[in-house]
Amino acid sequence: MKLAQHLGISRYEADEHYRAGLAAFVRRDLPKSIQALETAVELLPKHAEYHAALGFVLLDDKRQREAVAAFERALKLNPYEMLANYGSGLIAYRAKKWLEAKNYFTVAHAAQPKRAETHYYLAMVNHRVGQNADALRWMEQAAKAFAETNDRRESHCAPWMREFQKLLASD
Repeated sequence: MKLAQHLGISRYEADEHYRAGLAAFVRRDLPKSIQALETAVELLPKHAEYHAALGFVLLDDKRQREAVAAFERALKLNPYEMLANYGSGLIAYRAKKWLEAKNYFTVAHAAQPKRAETHYYLAMVNHRVGQNADALRWMEQAAKAFAETNDRRESHCAPWMREFQKLLASD
């Protein structure tokens, strides 16, 4: 074991790069975010959260193949890593692989049950597979969770809830 690792220096440096990567992502500086997160991964390659965050930024940067690889590395290290499951769910959802997406979002929800985004996508995949009662329940939870954090995405929920209610009334 390297002395730096033994003393926790690598962990400290990796965390610094990780935080810098997240800050750059918030500023929408994706190249800097990716660079910082790649450095964090290099310094601490067995930390699933770093791989997952890198994957999420890569996905946002439209580099899906690299994002998939980062998510896979994260899930190999920790099958319950929330962001890796959420990101993998987004990829599956966009590919219209509804059941695969539902499985990823279900694990992401189990890892962090209060995340509004996960509730939202669980509603959407349930709708896509024709389970509109479950879709309505998940969308109601998403709306509530978005509202609790004053997230403007709450406004996306009401039209879907009305749609699910109409579909349920016509069954």
